[in-house]
Amino acid sequence: MYRSTLVIQFAVILAISFVSGVVCFQLFPLDKAMELIKYIDPRVLELEKITIWNTVFPLIPWIVLVLFFTTHPYFHVLARFVVAVKATFFGFSSVFLLTQQESLLVYSVWWFPFQFLYCILLFLLCSVYASKKVGNNRKFFFSQRLFVTLIIAISIICIGENLVITYIIPS
Repeated sequence: MYRSTLVIQFAVILAISFVSGVVCFQLFPLDKAMELIKYIDPRVLELEKITIWNTVFPLIPWIVLVLFFTTHPYFHVLARFVVAVKATFFGFSSVFLLTQQESLLVYSVWWFPFQFLYCILLFLLCSVYASKKVGNNRKFFFSQRLFVTLIIAISIICIGENLVITYIIPS
């Protein structure tokens, strides 16, 4: 029961955040939107000569922030907020890509599927530090197996994303 409500909760947060990003893009002038995109993930503006590091570096701050907040017993709710901000940027950049000429292939093959997967994995990363009720107390534990699995999944997706950028999207 708890897991199904968690999935619904994550889906609602993702959907609302994505739509919020779309709305925010409409409120920004194009030059300011491009400046923000350049600051957070410059690959959206130019996909030339992308290395694996260009794929990993924009993702590391999101992972670190989620892990920082999720492992703190009082600030764990902020981890979901961090993922919501990531999903908002996902929506924001999606509108930018879709409004550019001939970028439907870039959006449908690269941006949408990989950013969607990253958001899902970041939501799952929010669950690596959970609580169990032991008697009358709650004990917190770090799920190393889930953490390692998610890091491996993120690594595989990063490699796949880099392959798509390099070999499928025309330069």
